This record gives sequence, C-alpha cells and structure tokens, in this order.
Amino acid sequence: MDTKINFLKIGLFVIAFVTALLILIFWLGKYGFEKKKFDEYSIYFKESVAGLNIGSSIKYKGFDVGTVSEIKFNPNNSEEIQVDVSIKKDTPIKEDNFAVLGNLGITGLKYIELKGGSNNSKLLEINENGLRIINSRISDLTTLVDSTTDITNELTIVLSQIKKLLNDENIKIISQILAKTETSMNNVEQFSSYLVKNEKRIDEVLTNISTLSKTGTKSFDSIDKSANTFKELSNELLVEVKKGSFDMKDMSKESFDRLNTLLNSLDVTLSQTQHLIDSLNQSPSDILFKQKNIKNGPGE
Repeated sequence: MDTKINFLKIGLFVIAFVTALLILIFWLGKYGFEKKKFDEYSIYFKESVAGLNIGSSIKYKGFDVGTVSEIKFNPNNSEEIQVDVSIKKDTPIKEDNFAVLGNLGITGLKYIELKGGSNNSKLLEINENGLRIINSRISDLTTLVDSTTDITNELTIVLSQIKKLLNDENIKIISQILAKTETSMNNVEQFSSYLVKNEKRIDEVLTNISTLSKTGTKSFDSIDKSANTFKELSNELLVEVKKGSFDMKDMSKESFDRLNTLLNSLDVTLSQTQHLIDSLNQSPSDILFKQKNIKNGPGE
C-alpha cells in the first residue's frame, strides 16, 4: 500500500479552492448583493455630457444617492445620450423628478442632480420596455451659454448694420441733413422773433379784419335788402302802370331824371361791391399784407 502523499497536488487544490472562493465572494459583493441595494434608471440627455464619467455621483436634495453605471448613445435616437444610473433602493424617485447636469467647481467634472419630486406625485414605474426613465432638462449653464451665443450673434448683426449705416457716404448725408436742420431752425427762430416784434401790429390787423368782416356783412345785408325793396317797388309800379293808375303823360321829365340818377347810383354801388368781392376772392392776403401806395407830392 502506497502511503506516500502528493503534497504538490494538495497544494494546487488548496490554492485553486481559495482562489475560487475569493472570486465568488468578490462577485457576490460586487454584483450579487449590489443589485439588491440599488435600482437601475435611465436618463436621456440632448446636451453634451462632457465631464460626466462612469462612477460620477448622482445627487438628490444635496446628498449622494447613486452613481453612473454606463454612458452610451440612445440606440433609438442618435441625438440623445443614454446615461444608465444606479440609485439606492428606497430613494423616492417620482414621476415629476427630472435630472440636470451639474458642475464640480472649476475642475470640468460633472455630476447628475435630481430635482423636483412633489409629495403627491406617484413613484416612477417601469415602462413597457422594462426601463425606468427619468426625464431630463437642459442645465442652467448650457442655457446661459446658448443665450450668450445668441446674444453675441445678434450683437454681431447689429454692429454690422451700424457699420453699414456709418459709412462715409451716409455720414456725409447725415451732416447735410443736420446742416439743413440747423438752417431751418434759424429760419423758425427769425420768424418767431418777427412775430414777437410785430405782435401789436398783428393784433391790430386781426381786429381790423374782424371789424371789416362785421361791417361787410352789414353792408351786404343792407344792399341785399335795398335790392329786394327796389324789386318789390318795381313790381308794384309795373302792376299799377298796367292797371292805368298813372297817367304817363302827366309825369314830368324831372321825375324820370331823378329816377334815372337813382338807378345809376345803385348800379355803381353794386359794381364797386362786386369788384371788392372779386378782389378778395383772388387775393385774400391783400387784407393783411397789401400796403397803400402813397403818392409823392410835387418835388418829392
């Protein structure tokens, strides 16, 4: 009976057994038990995730609740980045929770911050694809950078337009406009000064116009009344003549002469009135600005 012991085999067996046991313990500690302590969620970002790495922390209300487990493109949308995260169990992730990217100081590294989550909202459930999807929003820094870019573009356009506006030709035109404006202002100032100096004279002219208007109105009314009276008198006279109330032979020549003189005077008055009305219609400004021509005497 061979009682010699093969220590080499025993040693190799013990080493292999211990190694396998350590691997099993490590696997259970790293993966087997961890799955029981964490829930898996997915977040889709449309902005750059530069600075976010596997193992980056997930913060909720100021403290760490998990880590980033995987970063990849969304297989259904190449414009989105899918970030898979592991969050501690019993962390109340609600339907109205959303994720934003945060910055760790000036290092350039980023983390994911969970916001929202009202008390009355329901817990986030697994969808039909077997995933829990946390909504995402663009971070404040990205919004600020985008706004700054837009403002810079707008300022560039404005500066370009100002540069076009202030070219040499336009500056020359603007200078001419300012010069003409200055001349116009001087003319307005001179006209205002003239009005101030001749204020009394203008008041007198306006008063005379008012008086002339009233007098003219009364004169026109008187002429119209006289014409109507004369017309009525003529009609009555014609009627009486037709009736034979007057003996035309007995009427003296002196009466006809007086009547003829009266008619001529009335005709002259009407002609002068008509001439005055025509003159006013043709040049109303003569009332204000026409001056009377003074005839010079002998030797003047």
